Amino acid sequence: MKSIMSYPWSRVYSTNYDDSIEISCEQIGKPKQTLTSADKPSAILPGKLPIVHLHGFVNHFRVDTIRDECILDYNSNVANKVYEGPWATELKNDIKTADVIVFLGYSLYDPEIAKLVLQGGNSKKKIFFINYKIEDEELTYMQEMFGTALHIEKDGFARVVEALPVATDVVKRRYVCFKSATEQSVEHRNINYEDLSDLFLFGRVQDQLLQADVVEGTSKYVIRPSIVEKVVGELQSGRSLISLYSPLGQGKTVLCKILGTELAQDYDVFFAIRNQDNFIEELRSIIANNDRPIIILDDYYKFSKHHREMALLKPEDVVFIFSSRLNVHETRKDELPAQFLNHDVVDLRIGQLTHTDAISLVPLTNQAGMWREISELSDAEKAKKLISNGASGYQANFADILVGLMNSNEMIGRIRKELEVLKAISRDAYDIVLLSIYLEFTNNHIDDFIIDQTLKTRLRDIHSSEKVSNIFRVFFNLDASNDGYFAGSIFAKYAMEKICDHNDLIGVIENAANNLADSSPLFDEMRLVLVDLLRFNYLKVIASNDQNRLRRIRELYSNLSSNPNLNKDDLFWNAFGMCQRALKDFDAAVKHFRTSISYAKNRGKNYVPYHAQNQLTVCLLERGLSIPTEASIAFGNLKEVFELLSVQADDERTYGRGQAFTWHRELISFLEAYYPEFDDTEKNVTRAQALKYLAFIKRSVSGWERRPEAAMTVKKLQSFLANNPA
Repeated sequence: MKSIMSYPWSRVYSTNYDDSIEISCEQIGKPKQTLTSADKPSAILPGKLPIVHLHGFVNHFRVDTIRDECILDYNSNVANKVYEGPWATELKNDIKTADVIVFLGYSLYDPEIAKLVLQGGNSKKKIFFINYKIEDEELTYMQEMFGTALHIEKDGFARVVEALPVATDVVKRRYVCFKSATEQSVEHRNINYEDLSDLFLFGRVQDQLLQADVVEGTSKYVIRPSIVEKVVGELQSGRSLISLYSPLGQGKTVLCKILGTELAQDYDVFFAIRNQDNFIEELRSIIANNDRPIIILDDYYKFSKHHREMALLKPEDVVFIFSSRLNVHETRKDELPAQFLNHDVVDLRIGQLTHTDAISLVPLTNQAGMWREISELSDAEKAKKLISNGASGYQANFADILVGLMNSNEMIGRIRKELEVLKAISRDAYDIVLLSIYLEFTNNHIDDFIIDQTLKTRLRDIHSSEKVSNIFRVFFNLDASNDGYFAGSIFAKYAMEKICDHNDLIGVIENAANNLADSSPLFDEMRLVLVDLLRFNYLKVIASNDQNRLRRIRELYSNLSSNPNLNKDDLFWNAFGMCQRALKDFDAAVKHFRTSISYAKNRGKNYVPYHAQNQLTVCLLERGLSIPTEASIAFGNLKEVFELLSVQADDERTYGRGQAFTWHRELISFLEAYYPEFDDTEKNVTRAQALKYLAFIKRSVSGWERRPEAAMTVKKLQSFLANNPA
């Protein structure tokens, strides 16, 4: 036993009452903790080996309570509750997430353990039974239904342990950029109204409760969507790259968490959690030390700088599961099969509820009391409502169900009140929530590290106030591995548009951007956050077509332009230009886009600022259509536009991001407005440029006839040239 206990086990469960395990640990100097079913899993101490005596422990028995504490005979086995309580869930979770499980002298004739644990669909390859040397055919047959039977006795197993090339105190490598799916915890408690209302109103997902549902195979907190089976089926068929996509708030992150837990039963599974310089080095270490691991990247395109190196990895060495938002997927979906040539890629749309999903979801929604005027309907009728696309239906996806079921005015009022109280108690806590709502909308999953870098505030210090925590719990979870993480992603977009004070929100974004710009060193992960803080496409959601808010965002860019670490950045000037364009200040916008293109040279001679050039193109056209312009200036602008359009078309030879041929309407309107005012030389030059542009599209752009915008560009230009001959 001393040899066996020298191995770095994570946990020991025993149905014996004696203290032989404890004595063995004491003699080899191994810290240990003895627990029984009377203890709670939360009582486990870090740094000590938990030894859980499920049927009682001799040193804890008392004469007056021994009949309750000691599970010994038939009557006590029938009466015991240990396999119905928190230790049953803990044991299931350990079996699901462990790398290896060894049963010493276990006969499988204990029906409770066989029923609750071994028949849970766990991987047979990681379970081993150590038996007597004399083989029992019936026992071997039963054990091999669940794992591998070894007839080597404890002394044979001890020799195996002694021969392992592993130090006694081996600790698994801790990664910065990745987290093992086995590092999951469960929370043993009943689900209450507050849990479900936070989930449905705020979109707050509590990982420990989700994990408990997956481990137990229940739907007390979340449902197991039907798409899980489809993903598992694709993996079993040999797919090595699965791309999951859906609109905002339709369950990508939750699905990834469920998949991580389920797949960890049979595979080595890791989540990508950070995007730092050692990402690829850590990924290669994971592949080297695990058997064809599955890597889950929630929002794959956040890791774009590593795409090329990830694509070189072989499908026999690693499997990828990616997720992305629908709009990003639609514009970049052709990149995956083009880059990952080694892998068999499959795209799966997720978030759409099936009838089975809807039936499972109704009981949860009933508990949250959110049906309002249709609360009297039967569960079957409610399920039909959830997947109905009619005027009174909920569009068959979680985001629309969330909005459809809740009373919007009630939610807006409730959250505004919470935020007002929080602002009065702690401005730091209020700022953290505002920034986190914004960053979660931009798909930057918030944790203590990001809060520290952006607002120079420690999340745990904020949590230390009981008054703050009462409100803060809606937005943030604390966990054992770090100070916490944001937990309210689904309602982020609605909160930005309808709930948050936009002046406060923009002020927090400005503060965070200045802090990150001045940080040295600026981690890669934070560089992506900084870009998203300043990205106008995200900020304009705050504006919500309100001109006053747009002007406040322009003020944000104007203030940040004095930061020397930002005012030489091409992406900053591009975003500033987009804001000016939205305000119809075309002259300032053109100036900023040209500044952006100029500073883009700092990125290297091979870098082409396609986005800024695209914005400059449409801005020049819009300016000419909105403000009367002299013919000579219009001619110069048109000449520049044709040059920029040719660059964009060249970028989209093979596949498109959707911007090269978008502006044919504005282009034709501009030509019709100014071409008649040009002199003959200017008209000839304009026609020559148009013909050259057309020839390039027809000669070089793959499948232009089947690409609607490209085909429309060709058609309209040909029509214009025919109507305006030389």
